[in-house]
Amino acid sequence: MLTPIVLALLALALLQTLRCYIAFRRNLAAAKASGIPYVLLPIYPIATTWLVTQALWTPLLRKLPASWTDWWLELSLEMSPWDLLYEPFAKYGSDTLLLVAPGKCELRTADAAVISQVTTRRSDFPKPLEVYGSLMLYGANVVTTEGQIWRAHRKITSPPFSEKNNHLVWAEAIFQAQSMIDSWMRGGTRSRPITSVGEDTMRLALHVISRAGFGRRMQWPMTSEEGKENKSAGPVDSAVKGTEIDEGHTMSYSDTLSTLLRYMVWILIVPRPILRWLPFKRAKIAYQAYVEWGMYLKEMYKAKEVELASSPQQDVALDLLGALVRGGGSTEEKTDPEAPEQAQSSITPHQLSESDILGNAFIFIIAGHETTSNAIHFSIIYLALHPSTQLALQTDLDRLFPNHPPSPSDYETHFPPLLNSMAGAILFESLRLIPPVIAIPKCVRETPQPLTVNGRKCTVPPHTYINIFPPAAHRNPNSWPTGPPSESNNNRINPATVNRDNDLEEFKPERWLSVKGDGVMYRPRRGAYIPFSEGPRSCLGRRFAQVKVMAVLATVFRDYSVELALDDFAGEMGWEKAKEDAYRKLRTNMHSLFTLQLGGEDVKVRFVRRGEK
Repeated sequence: MLTPIVLALLALALLQTLRCYIAFRRNLAAAKASGIPYVLLPIYPIATTWLVTQALWTPLLRKLPASWTDWWLELSLEMSPWDLLYEPFAKYGSDTLLLVAPGKCELRTADAAVISQVTTRRSDFPKPLEVYGSLMLYGANVVTTEGQIWRAHRKITSPPFSEKNNHLVWAEAIFQAQSMIDSWMRGGTRSRPITSVGEDTMRLALHVISRAGFGRRMQWPMTSEEGKENKSAGPVDSAVKGTEIDEGHTMSYSDTLSTLLRYMVWILIVPRPILRWLPFKRAKIAYQAYVEWGMYLKEMYKAKEVELASSPQQDVALDLLGALVRGGGSTEEKTDPEAPEQAQSSITPHQLSESDILGNAFIFIIAGHETTSNAIHFSIIYLALHPSTQLALQTDLDRLFPNHPPSPSDYETHFPPLLNSMAGAILFESLRLIPPVIAIPKCVRETPQPLTVNGRKCTVPPHTYINIFPPAAHRNPNSWPTGPPSESNNNRINPATVNRDNDLEEFKPERWLSVKGDGVMYRPRRGAYIPFSEGPRSCLGRRFAQVKVMAVLATVFRDYSVELALDDFAGEMGWEKAKEDAYRKLRTNMHSLFTLQLGGEDVKVRFVRRGEK
């Protein structure tokens, strides 16, 4: 006989099944009325329960007959934007699809025209703020707000990304890039096989954002073979190494910042009161870094306030935090009662409070760290895979820097032509093939929104979650000019059937260069190329990132070349085997938390001073 508890559980299961059925029927009716091509799914891909547990269920679901799952499972996985790329849109014959599930509808698009509409109409298609709530670690910021509050944040956070700050970025990126290459070469002409390019470019990006963002220089770890300190960026009086533990702290500045980013998953996912008391070593370290970085942020904020009060504005340091404090002011805590709960912020119409400034300073680290690190990392890998492109880059660098390596004083004269040369083309192409993020989320609130899809006037149902997929948009043959494919299928991250008749899966930086050689770069149509998003909410640090990457590529490749390390691939076919292995890693070892990056074993490369065999 069934016990009351079992009966209650069965009743709850039946009730939940009924609710899912009703929601599915409602969503299906809305999809049919929308005019947008739709696909039916048994699982809502954005549901929190599914996102958290799909790693447990997926191996079991893959054991079922393919006919039971092949039409929905791959579309439901978190990494599907990268694993499938443009394939789903080609399969269903539409660059915009509406997924109908028991929870809500999800609109996915790789259509440049649709992307342009969604990103331009900020009020009609806002960000789903509930997704970004965890990023309010130290205060509200330009990423976690919408509406009037967002406009106040945007107004204060835009000016810090000035040409003066870009000059600082250029100088520090040169310094850190030379330090990185010194750590690889160790005084020789050929490096050992490097298996830590991803880790090292992460360190480089962190060091640059620390200096340009907070006025603190982080020194590269030096070995006994590496000699004296690198002086390539010139003296910086306010910079500090950050290896000493400051008074009142338990961790040094550099350890705090690097540890914070290393254990960011713990800090974002686990509520801080729980994280504080968890018995695991990593949890304790993560919480310590979270507390320590908050203390460092407040101390640097107070120091900037004192500096502003005692010095003329033009004498204040050019780092981002100083510009934020100067532009944001200091106010009493005041909450906007009209704002959504996730977007609450202490603001006045023209000022940000201390917590808002600290919140934005934290976002500058997150946004300015991984994006540029990955761009440099993947550019190095692609140059190792494409020696002819590397030679073209070095030809341009020899023209731009004939008599001396890049220096801080070169920014104004050398950065613009550098960005419009093969160096810029390499950056643009790397970001096209491996964009910083795999999805850009938007949403529709209570009011349905008109949207032109495939040339037809359609309606996006209310409460629809929207995902813009950069990996697919960047490979959409309906938005990009194409050329013939190469003979080898091994020149692609994705060797699938899609785009087999063109070169959109291949690394070809020359697609960005004018055939006239006039320094004019190809400009994709609006919505087709979105590594930094698009519209009013596009990335504030686009120029910041471009300056950093150009400085690093120029510093490294003017004097050095990179090649695949063939130590593990003996024989006449060693190069081809190493190449296949590199593309396999790019295909299967990618993962995404904040940004898309290579996990597991890195591609093994070797650096050689130019002129040496």
